[in-house]
Amino acid sequence: MNLFGKTGKEIINFMQTRISVIIPTYNGAKTLEAVIKSCLKQTLQPIEILVCDDGSTDESKIIVERINDNRVIWVPSQHSGTPAVPRNNGMKISKGEWIAFCDSDDEWLPTKLEKQINLAIKLKLKAACTSALIKINGNIKNELVSNWNKENITFSNILKSNDIVCSSVIIHKSIINNIGEFSTEIKNRSFADYIYWLRVLTETNFAFVVEPLVIYDDHPETSIRNDRISDKELQETSFNDLISWMKKDKKNKLKILYFKIQIYLYKVKQKNINMIKNHVKLIIK
Repeated sequence: MNLFGKTGKEIINFMQTRISVIIPTYNGAKTLEAVIKSCLKQTLQPIEILVCDDGSTDESKIIVERINDNRVIWVPSQHSGTPAVPRNNGMKISKGEWIAFCDSDDEWLPTKLEKQINLAIKLKLKAACTSALIKINGNIKNELVSNWNKENITFSNILKSNDIVCSSVIIHKSIINNIGEFSTEIKNRSFADYIYWLRVLTETNFAFVVEPLVIYDDHPETSIRNDRISDKELQETSFNDLISWMKKDKKNKLKILYFKIQIYLYKVKQKNINMIKNHVKLIIK
């Protein structure tokens, strides 16, 4: 474990960091065991791994029981059709001070939790994520999910695109207590994580570990990302949801105004960029 420069007291506190892992799953028996084992092999060990089911009909529960580790807990639920529901179920019963998310077909490299907690502490932030390698048809590609390469992700940074991979995210429980749960609306199921990251970023920036510490299994043929929605509609829905959510906090009008201005400036910038592109096309013709 990379503890260079820490005092004895800091080392003890670091090693006692309480992390809960939440794995939402629906009929994920084929990949679930490998995912759980990647979470158990962490150099900074989680206190619990909550496998939160969404009404699976395969052998997922049997696989969890076969692992035979007290930290791996099966959390049953009726089928909802969105991973937001099992994630929320896990957050409600989690015991850790940090909550880490991992989808049931992705995997972590062994130093994932250690390195992102280290960076979050260094930058004094309460959320962190990492880069991720893409896996297609069982083969890990020399290709990243996102090209983001800075140690910090701010609210304005993700207005154009979501560079935060859900299976890389870890958030301090105090932030979750402030912002609440993932959106469970079916129409938002393919981008409920993006809506949630926007909410997180009204409370804290994300520390970003540039090193890819997650293996992201990309299978677009069965992914909920296939839900038919344009990038423009996704953004508008997400921004409107955020503004409606922020308006519930009537005590913090200046904070609401600040983030509304951020969204407005982004829209103006994008509109100007599109106008320039169209003008250039006309000149070329």
